[in-house]
Amino acid sequence: MRMLLFFLLPIFLTAQNFTTSDISNGYALDGDDVVFLFSENVYDVQPEKVVVTGSFRGWSQDMDDMKWQLNKEEDYWTLKVKNVNFEQLKPQDGFKYRINNGQWLDPPRSATNAKGGNLILMNHIEAPYLKAEIIDNRTLWVTVRGMDKSFVPSDYELKDWKGKEIKIDAVLPNTEETLLVHTSESFDKKRVHYFSFDDVEVTCSFDGWYRMLYSDKHLGANVSEDKKTTDFRVFSPRATSVKLFLYKDGGGEAYDVQEMQEDESSVWEYKAKGDLAGIYYDFKVEMPDFEEYDGHVSDPYARVQDGSFGRSRVTYATKAATPLKNGIPAMEDVVAYEVHLIDFTDQLPVDDQIKGKMPAMIKTGLKNTRNEAIGFDYLLDLGVNVLHLMPMQEFFNYPEEVWKASFQDDEYMKKYGIAEENYQWGYRTTHAFAVESTFRSKGEEPGKEREEFRDLVQAFHEKDIAVIIDIVPNHTGEDMDGGSNYLNFNVFGKDYYYRTKNFKHIGAFGNEVKTENRPMVQRWLIDQCKHWIEEFGVDGFRIDLAGQIDRQTLIALRKALGDDIIIYGEPWIGSNDPDFEANPSWDWYKHNAPITFFQDDSRTAFKGTTNTPVNKQYDRGWPGGNYAFRGDVMKALSGGFPDDTTLLSGINYLDIHDNWALADQFALHDWDGRKGVDENRYKMAALLLHTSLGPIVLHGGSEFMRSKGLAELREVVKVMNDGQELAFHGKGDTYNMRLPNNFIWENVGSTEICDYKGMHDYWQGLIKFRLSEEGAIFRLAEHPHYSYFHWIAPRDEKALGYIIADRVLVLLNSAEYDFTFYIHELSEGNWKLIGNNEAFDHVKGVSGDYSILKGGDHAINLPPEGMRVWVKQ
Repeated sequence: MRMLLFFLLPIFLTAQNFTTSDISNGYALDGDDVVFLFSENVYDVQPEKVVVTGSFRGWSQDMDDMKWQLNKEEDYWTLKVKNVNFEQLKPQDGFKYRINNGQWLDPPRSATNAKGGNLILMNHIEAPYLKAEIIDNRTLWVTVRGMDKSFVPSDYELKDWKGKEIKIDAVLPNTEETLLVHTSESFDKKRVHYFSFDDVEVTCSFDGWYRMLYSDKHLGANVSEDKKTTDFRVFSPRATSVKLFLYKDGGGEAYDVQEMQEDESSVWEYKAKGDLAGIYYDFKVEMPDFEEYDGHVSDPYARVQDGSFGRSRVTYATKAATPLKNGIPAMEDVVAYEVHLIDFTDQLPVDDQIKGKMPAMIKTGLKNTRNEAIGFDYLLDLGVNVLHLMPMQEFFNYPEEVWKASFQDDEYMKKYGIAEENYQWGYRTTHAFAVESTFRSKGEEPGKEREEFRDLVQAFHEKDIAVIIDIVPNHTGEDMDGGSNYLNFNVFGKDYYYRTKNFKHIGAFGNEVKTENRPMVQRWLIDQCKHWIEEFGVDGFRIDLAGQIDRQTLIALRKALGDDIIIYGEPWIGSNDPDFEANPSWDWYKHNAPITFFQDDSRTAFKGTTNTPVNKQYDRGWPGGNYAFRGDVMKALSGGFPDDTTLLSGINYLDIHDNWALADQFALHDWDGRKGVDENRYKMAALLLHTSLGPIVLHGGSEFMRSKGLAELREVVKVMNDGQELAFHGKGDTYNMRLPNNFIWENVGSTEICDYKGMHDYWQGLIKFRLSEEGAIFRLAEHPHYSYFHWIAPRDEKALGYIIADRVLVLLNSAEYDFTFYIHELSEGNWKLIGNNEAFDHVKGVSGDYSILKGGDHAINLPPEGMRVWVKQ
């Protein structure tokens, strides 16, 4: 194989060297080399720093790596990469530009090489490509592109892991790109082999064999209905031996060890006598060509897992919560409330045994010192109809004793409430069928968490609120934080369960789970969702980075779960596997989304960038002062973006867990919402969201201006005692910083510093209006007639009005001066004022100027940052 060469050279090309297409597409070719080209005019920004990232650097988010920083020359920023024989940059590589403190820039609309939210390098070039897939112990399926094929066996070479050549006796054509290669002798299909043609050598893939493997046997540990036997099953195609270890407790020696037997579908199984509920277990796996790990691994299908590094435990299926008496809300009716269990419960006045635990979330009768309802009662009163819980599946946590030994005396870690234990949001699942063990009440036995979660779902169901959970099937807790962990999939079959290159993980987050060409991984995703429905009664799922799950699997998931189950997810950040990205049956984006996607175009119009805000006028959307977004606001309200095939294509939102908190983005000082919030503009963003068509999701706490202001802007790296580095990203991504994420319940009802009470009441009024009979005009699944919205769009882009379905009139003045709206031929009837800057109440109405409008012509003057809403009676 060729040695990788990489050089970065300064560039002194002038603007005349670039075509209009080069400038829009973000790169130019200069002989064998690639020039990354960033135009300030095309992107309409004037950055202080420009960095390029993409699949060629694992989508690294490092903004300080000088190798990938562009140099400014007049209106252009450029970086030249030497790229002989595509050694560094390959055709079809995706890339994007980031500026300043890390702001991601979407491809310009003029780019002809945009795909899936990225720019594509050399999209018109086909590089030499060779792939050899093992089918069985005498057959390979070979794909050749960009090279002249041969049908002469001696032109090809196959070697085993020891370097021994295996003779090829036939090469048979299939399509223009594919061949069937047959050997004259049998080889071990479980071992690594190498295939070469025309001086290109590749490691043989097991895809041909893997894509044919499937079993419908129950996996995991399952006690039979008559309680006479307990079955243990795991799937591991390349394993040569799997041993089952049984334990009386979570820490002692095994009392029994059994060799498991492999069936024809690579399922390893053992049937034990008796009911083993309560028994702990794990496995030891022998794998050819695998010397990285020699320990025990746990069950990826375990119902109970004693911490990510612990043992699995046998238990019975959980009896699910009773269904919602009125059924799961239709997707168009969804007003979801996203919340993390610990963030929500950390400061509730509950016993220490349940603080930060599931029972705290459903405890009734809690009040703060102002006698305001908080916790469960607060959420019921708010009026949402869907509780969206951030990850509840068992996720990667460093053991408490290991964590404390590293950080218990660290002042930075103390400041953020993370010195004593490894707080995480949970986007690093390790056991998809188990409830997160740290969420169970203190002092309870492993397994109790299943009952506690079921009881949580039941409590919300009884109040007619659906419960959905955030699942993370795109990457797992193995290989997080840059370190290797061998918990289950990494040992049972790294190259089966994950996308790999030469048996090494790829992916921006440590690894990528591989669902395409992997029927048993596809089944794993569908199985886990069915499990949470059937054993707990959950009503739907938000899928993290769903864009990394292949389109066909998501279609299958949608069909398997049924049309009533709520599903939405993130479409962005594609795979680092070029085969995935190049396959239109797998790769997808918003325009062909198989599930409802987060509509980021609406978000940006309503409130601005998700990255570190710099300029209040430009970084807070149309309400905040970026008036060029008025047209996008109109599209966002009406579902008018090109990707909005139906009103259920996308789900609208403002902020969400891993974005800047809305209060900090609209902060008056230092981007810190604790010091005051631009409340009128904040309300205007909320009003836009709640009067948009289709489903919406709210970030928990935004309704009373929850801030992450405690966190700093800077990123800090801490090192554990074993040398493991951990990054704490600060205010923009507080996934591992406990105190900045807390719900400050004392702010409920307060008017100090910010009018927390007034803001809460305003959002509550919006929510209840949206879910009322009158609010049904927003809750549509299909696009209505174009006349459904009557726009009042004055020449001044700081003003916007709209009449929806001849039932609701909204006027917004985001200017810093008075503005008069002229309304012609308002339809007959009494139009009652239900919202202004101070209050929103669709039942009683609100007092003030223009409290009742009659049909006809009107001139309505709004003060600076003014807003008014009327409903036709």
